[in-house]
Amino acid sequence: MVNFLLLAFVFGLAHAEIDGEWVTTAIAADNVDKIDKGGPLRIYVRKLTCNERCLQMEITFYVDLNGQCSKTKVIGYKQEDGSYRTQYEGDNKFKLVCVTPKNLGFFSENVDRAGRKTKLIFVLGKGDPLTPEQLEHFEKGVKQSNIPTENIMQVLDTVSENKPKNCDLYDCLNSSVSNINNKNAKVDLINIMKL
Repeated sequence: MVNFLLLAFVFGLAHAEIDGEWVTTAIAADNVDKIDKGGPLRIYVRKLTCNERCLQMEITFYVDLNGQCSKTKVIGYKQEDGSYRTQYEGDNKFKLVCVTPKNLGFFSENVDRAGRKTKLIFVLGKGDPLTPEQLEHFEKGVKQSNIPTENIMQVLDTVSENKPKNCDLYDCLNSSVSNINNKNAKVDLINIMKL
């Protein structure tokens, strides 16, 4: 299983506000077809919302399937072990493993309707790509999760490469990244998790 402590070092701090606008920065999965462009688990996160004690986490994201861009919201319900569970393209169990003011790291396991299991790691950010040091630590965490490092996708980079056909996802994400970068809001630290 994933060494959550190593992943926590990817970005440093362990406490931060998670409510708000976020964008998918990088994804890794053992079944790379699930996160390739057009893959069902290549999600473009836009917003996270937690209730008061974070017993429910709402995730708003876009997905581009079959050339159609769709806005989707799912609610993850907190489990006894601290992970969250939701239904999207099958059964999903995910855990927030790293929290900083600028990045969030999630480990996720998806079991699709055919029973195929996929391990994933998602990194969300405020609009900046991973630094070389962050990418190096991310690669170590990916290896420890038995996910091939060649399956790492730097999603934020692909958004700016070229506009996906038949989808306004590029415009949506780029405007979201611009809005996030232009905000000077103070991040309040909260005690979400202890490592």
